[in-house]
Parts: sequence; structure tokens; C-alpha cells
Amino acid sequence: MYTICIVDDREIFRRQFKRFPLFKDNDRYKVKFEAQNGHEAIELLRANTIDILITDIRMPVMDGLELLRQAKEEKLCPCIILLSEYADFAYAKQGIVLGAFDYVVKPVEPKSLKELLDRCCIQLDLLAKGAGYDNNACKILPILVLKNDEYSKIISKQIVDNALAANAGKPQAVWPVLLQILEEIRLLVQWKRPHMEKYCRFDHLFSLNTSLPEEQIQEHFCNQVELIRQQINKFAVSAKSELIQSVCNTVVENIENNLSLQSIADLYFVNKAYLSHLFKSQIGMGFTDYVTQVKMERAKTLLDCSSEKIYEISGRLGYADTEYFSRIFKQYAGVTATDYRQAAAEEKGGSSV
Repeated sequence: MYTICIVDDREIFRRQFKRFPLFKDNDRYKVKFEAQNGHEAIELLRANTIDILITDIRMPVMDGLELLRQAKEEKLCPCIILLSEYADFAYAKQGIVLGAFDYVVKPVEPKSLKELLDRCCIQLDLLAKGAGYDNNACKILPILVLKNDEYSKIISKQIVDNALAANAGKPQAVWPVLLQILEEIRLLVQWKRPHMEKYCRFDHLFSLNTSLPEEQIQEHFCNQVELIRQQINKFAVSAKSELIQSVCNTVVENIENNLSLQSIADLYFVNKAYLSHLFKSQIGMGFTDYVTQVKMERAKTLLDCSSEKIYEISGRLGYADTEYFSRIFKQYAGVTATDYRQAAAEEKGGSSV
């Protein structure tokens, strides 16, 4: 069982945290220690074996970032999570640079916390097996993938290099390590981007061909990580306006609903003309074109992964006229819906549905 220490200057928060149902009858992890500031936490870490440290950032005496620095310097805890009152990546980024496993925003949601702690356990399991790879690189890779940062290519290569070096002469021992890392990425994507399962052959993304020879391991793993990054960030936009960012998220998450510019404007209590102008200026395409793009990507996944007829997919995406849907799809994909499905089936080694 992995031991947890919760660090927060508010006693009521610590008490509520320990009462979360996820800790009841849990044989994977348990809150055994608590502290009200970083100084107390350091003393506990030096005197006890603590696997997971969950600490608030803003505390008197010694704040969470200083606690993180010192704990990492002395190698007192393998997995440290930061708590923040503010949903601001600036805190998380600073903590990640210092070696934090991840961060969570208050108020803490038990479901999100459970998913995060489950990922911690995967990390700790790997360390217990003596994987021998760069721990910090493995922690930061899922975050880089989620942020669509191309630095993930370099980190992926480093991870394979280190894993192969640690298992010299035993290349098959590397595959479990790499598969566990993909699993950690998958868990983070399901947590942060749950809608992405609608837009790609999701489970296929997180698999590896473990029969490949040693000289192909690095290229295969790096290519798979890059494919994941591209797929899950297909609709990730970097709009300056929080409104437009939210509108895009709403479209992606609700693409099978009846979406219109007017309905979205009403949802966000803004003028339709204003929203249209702002959307095009920030995204580079009109709202209708963006919705069509997302619909076509959803259609690709349904053609690839479901047995629904083309007219059923057309209706599901709001196209009453199947011929019109087919024309739009061909313009977007470059092939007909039938040909796309046939090619997808052949790629999977099956037959056309």
C-alpha cells in the first residue's frame, strides 16, 4: 500500500480530504500523515516513508513550491502533487519544472483525484520494478503531449534511450515500461480530454507492436507518441478569447447535437454578429466551417469504428440529405465515405462493413 501525506494550513480542508470515499477500503493508497506547512512536512518526510505528497502551494512558514524543491533535493518523496486555488498553468509549469508529478485545482473533485492517484500508482509501480529510466522525463511527457508541445519528440527519444540502456541485452524488458507510459498518457487524456474518444480509434492509439526488433523500438514508440499528440490536439485551439476557446470546446463535445451560431450565442449570452466576427478573427475560419470540420472528423471515426450505415451516420450528424453529406465528406476527406470505410477496414486487416 502506498502512503499519502496531505499538507495544507487549513485543518478543515485536511479533515475533509481524509474523509473522501475513495480512501475507504482502498488497498492501493491511504492518507497516513498530515502537516500544516512545508516545514512540518519535511520533518515527516525525513522520519517516515511517504510515497505520495499532496501539498498546497500557498502556506505560511514554508510554501508548497519550496517544500517541493527541498523534498526533491533530498529525494524524500517520489511523487509530489501540488494543490492550487487558481486554475493557472503558471503554477503547474513552475512545479513541473521543479519535478512535481502533477497539480490539482481546488475545490478538489474526488473523481479527478482518484484518476490522478491511480496514475501516481502506475508511476510508483514502475519505480518499484526498477525501470531505470529518467523519472522526470516520464512524468513530463504526458503533459507535453496534452499541451501539443513538440518537445515531446525529444523526451520520447530520451525515454527509450534510457530504458534500453537500463535493460541492455534484454530489449523485451523495455516494452512493459513503454506500455505503462502510454497508459499514463491515456489516463491523462481521458481525464482532460474525455471527448477525444469520439474522434479517433482511441484504444488503437495506446498500443505498441511488441514483436519488433530492438533497432525499431525507438522509432515505433516515438511515432506512436507523435500520433497521439496529433490526434488528441486535432481541435485544440489557442484563442486569445476565453469565450472562443469555450465555444470551440462546446462544439467538439456536443457535435452530434443541433448546433447553430444562434444557439451558441444564446448559450453564452452574446450577440450573434459579434460572436461570428470574433470567432473568424481568432480561429481563421467561420463558425459554420469549423462545425463542418468537426463533423467530418466525427464521421471518419464512425466510418472507421462503427457498423452504422452511411445514411445513419449522416442523420446522426444532422444531415437529413445523405447525398449532401456525401458530397461534403468527399470535399473534406478527398475520397467518398464508402472508399474511406473500405480503406480503414483494409488497414485494420479486416473487410469493409
